[in-house]
Amino acid sequence: MAERCSAVVFNGDGTWERHDDFDVPQPPPGGAVLAVEAVGLCHSDVAQLHGHKHVPGEVSPTVPGHEIVGRVHALAGDADLGVTTGDRVAVNIVTYGEPSPVNPLGVRCYGYSFGLDEAEGLWGGYGEYMSVLPGTQLVPLTEEISPAELTIFEPLSNVIAWLDRAKFRAGATVVVQGPGHMGLTCAAMAKHLGAGEVIVTGTGEDGLRLDVALEVGADRTIDVSVDDPVAVVAEATSGVMADVVVDLASAPSTPGLCLDLVRHGGQVVWAGLKDRKAVPVITDQVVMKALTVHGGAGGSNRSIAEAAEVLNGGAFPTGPLLGEVVDLGGIDHAMDLLNRTADRDAVRAVLVHHH
Repeated sequence: MAERCSAVVFNGDGTWERHDDFDVPQPPPGGAVLAVEAVGLCHSDVAQLHGHKHVPGEVSPTVPGHEIVGRVHALAGDADLGVTTGDRVAVNIVTYGEPSPVNPLGVRCYGYSFGLDEAEGLWGGYGEYMSVLPGTQLVPLTEEISPAELTIFEPLSNVIAWLDRAKFRAGATVVVQGPGHMGLTCAAMAKHLGAGEVIVTGTGEDGLRLDVALEVGADRTIDVSVDDPVAVVAEATSGVMADVVVDLASAPSTPGLCLDLVRHGGQVVWAGLKDRKAVPVITDQVVMKALTVHGGAGGSNRSIAEAAEVLNGGAFPTGPLLGEVVDLGGIDHAMDLLNRTADRDAVRAVLVHHH
């Protein structure tokens, strides 16, 4: 059995390092150790790489990675996590520690809030192994789908929570702004739940992603560099506009545009991070149209369990949402994909570990 393992460390200053001398963790009291099979990467990883803190208790340097699928490698003798050694599981990254003045709720997130000085320092999916604390939600996942595809569970759990908060109902018209992996997952889940029409917006750079949007269930796409999205949605809805509009873009204009795209009394979800930059929004729209605006902060224990149930059922389009798969030697390429500076585009990047 290996005594050493490898992991990538984010320094919080735009640099990363690979370390091949981590000790394979021992289970903490009441906890477990996972052999990480795969971890999905997303644009928030880029923000984290550069030290843009947006998660409670976030620290640097750290082993990142929060869309984690792995096998239970070891359990503490007193562990009560509802799983057994060898199970493939999804990891709810949210845990709770001691409150502090800078983190009054004590929320800590795997891949973000644990430094290299805690235990063996392996608390995120960019490591081949990771420690798991007692009380962590681990949800069993199917053996019929590859672990790389199953990493979509984390964005899917977020989307399920957001659509629930937005009072989604079958037959609704849903507009998703931003065809990144979160936006595409949102479009696919809305259609899976019975949306009447799903519309995804993007730019001229998003040709591949808009094609995938149609593949996973969107009824139409809008290239906003060519067509006016407000006019297109008005035409598609006979002027009523959308029931639910979700912002998952990085552009500063999309939060305000949500208010133009949604119907009177409709629901808006703001979930696209802007790296803490101010954005232009006409709040009178919220008042005059009697809108409800939700912050898309993340999922919940319930939505993670529901996401696993959806994926385990085998009907969700995980294949088109996979994107490119890399190993630890391909982190630079993965970051280029996330930054969209690679020589080709991909809907997503996934890091896999070979045990």
